[in-house]
Amino acid sequence: MTKVLGFILVMNALLCCRHAEGAILTIDPNWSTFHPGESVTFICDMNEGKDTDWEYEIKKNGEQFLRSNPYKSFTLLPIQIDHSDEYQCCGLRKSSGDTKCSDTVSLTVTAQPKPTLTAGPTTIPVGGSVTLSCSLPSAGWKYKWYIRTKNTPEVQLTDEENRDINVAQAGIYRCLGMRGNENYQSLVSDEVSITISFSNKVVVTRQPNWPQMFSGESITLTCEVQGGETTDWTCEWRRDGKTVKMGNDKHLTVNVNESSSEEYMCQCRRRDDWHSLTKWSEKIPVSVSVTVSTPVSSSSDVLMIIGPVGGILLVLLLVLLWYYRRSKDLRCRWWKLLKISCGVNNGFNKNDTNESSSPLHGDDHIYESVNFSDSSGNVADKPRDATYSLIELKNFGKESIPNEPVEGAVYYRLESGMKGRGRPGAKEEAVYSEINSGPENNNTI
Repeated sequence: MTKVLGFILVMNALLCCRHAEGAILTIDPNWSTFHPGESVTFICDMNEGKDTDWEYEIKKNGEQFLRSNPYKSFTLLPIQIDHSDEYQCCGLRKSSGDTKCSDTVSLTVTAQPKPTLTAGPTTIPVGGSVTLSCSLPSAGWKYKWYIRTKNTPEVQLTDEENRDINVAQAGIYRCLGMRGNENYQSLVSDEVSITISFSNKVVVTRQPNWPQMFSGESITLTCEVQGGETTDWTCEWRRDGKTVKMGNDKHLTVNVNESSSEEYMCQCRRRDDWHSLTKWSEKIPVSVSVTVSTPVSSSSDVLMIIGPVGGILLVLLLVLLWYYRRSKDLRCRWWKLLKISCGVNNGFNKNDTNESSSPLHGDDHIYESVNFSDSSGNVADKPRDATYSLIELKNFGKESIPNEPVEGAVYYRLESGMKGRGRPGAKEEAVYSEINSGPENNNTI
């Protein structure tokens, strides 16, 4: 009795819960993610009786999505973004009207994907190779590979459909993905350039090769590929990491200024194979010499001006000095001819009593100021410059007078006995001096 009761309970559980265990919903292809334009097939399996014993329907998020029909498979084409949801299939038994449903299955639809193309080193040596990888986020993909160069159009690598490929040819590569019997394609990947590096050393030469450069000068840099003299090259010049020139000319002319403090380097490519190139040369510094500055240049300009001017002033000074000495010598010679001392005292006059103001004193000589008088005997105004005569004392007797007067002569009486005048102890005798008027106010004694 107990065994019969247990059997009845098991059968009842199976009958009540058979929809959760019996019906199965699968999708084909079984991908985690679909994209717009692709197709998906729902397959509903009741796992009981024949397929023709049932009517099938597909529910989306608990609501009818595909109505009942006698076919267990349903194809959704094309898929749209809004088809992403939870799906379930249910079967209606034709003979009894019993219904059972499957568990839910998720369907994810995203935008058309773009593959990611990666490479190991993008520069390889001559004879080397590199691995390229094209990846998409979901499964089921095959790949197409394309290559082009500067001088050739893009072509497909027909023997490559794998995700990863190994290449030894320089060029520009792209890839895309295909799935669903190649009916659906992804977007095309970004480009990756693979270059082949030559082992030839690149050297930059300077012309002129001066150790110091000054502001305003220019220098020509030349990019030389050692061992590649017979190959046609295209050269690229960089200054402080930025490209400043690219072309078939291997020379670069640099104008140096006060703010110049830069480093230059170059690299060359084969003209017939743009992706076959050399390594970069060493950096060559180009700058103004630290010993040159604006103040030094200004001082040089000042010296260039002061030098000639100073020379001219010195010559003028020497000429003036020569003229002064020559004038003095000529005056002294003229005075000596007149028997007049070259010593001149502008401040001595007849009324002075200070001996120190007199001209040089000598034995038996009297130095006296000579005044001019007109025909009436009045003393004329004394000239600004007094002329002193050297007069020798002569004894003419007690009342010495000159011989017969000479017509046109002027006589002046000199008294030697005045206090403080003449030589001390000299006799107080009158001395007459004959003064003749000479040309240009020169008086001859």
